[in-house]
Amino acid sequence: MAVPPKHKKKQAHFIKAWIRSPMKMGAVVPSSRFLARAMVQQIDSAQEGAVIELGAGTGVVTHELLKYGLPVKDIIIIEREPRLHALLKAQYPSVNILCADAAHLDEVLKKHGITKVNAIVSSLPLLSMPKALRGAIVSQMADAIKEDGRIIQFTYGPKSPIGRYLLEKCNLYGRRVKSVFVNMPPAHVWVYYRSL
Repeated sequence: MAVPPKHKKKQAHFIKAWIRSPMKMGAVVPSSRFLARAMVQQIDSAQEGAVIELGAGTGVVTHELLKYGLPVKDIIIIEREPRLHALLKAQYPSVNILCADAAHLDEVLKKHGITKVNAIVSSLPLLSMPKALRGAIVSQMADAIKEDGRIIQFTYGPKSPIGRYLLEKCNLYGRRVKSVFVNMPPAHVWVYYRSL
């Protein structure tokens, strides 16, 4: 099956971003629609609050969020790479897409008046980040979801991308809910909640 020209262009943007900052991208190619769909299906669409996407890349997960039927006003996309941000803005003009860093998630949410978060859907490469940065981001995600939200994160390895120490420190617990073997490389979807 031939790759559509539009998809090739997105892949080219993603690969160029990876070449510029390989440790910040986490993968050489974008996630598949199968992985994106598996992540989005973990959102409780009946629950109120914003759905925050971190590390949107070329918009594979964004596309699935919109297909899932969530109100557009509740979807907030955060992408730190300026060229990928511009690509997303052009592709999804009606969606609130912010050029911001997940390391400042608390400030971004405060600035935009977001107080209730239903879910955070993260494609961030947590395991390739420096430990302090990973800890800061996970801590802010945990604070943002409060008692009844959830964090949805994928990883390529079989273990939790959030380690035991960080889970305890941030008062989180999680479980692997889906493995997506058709993704290249195969990926695993984890969902995390706040401990009561």
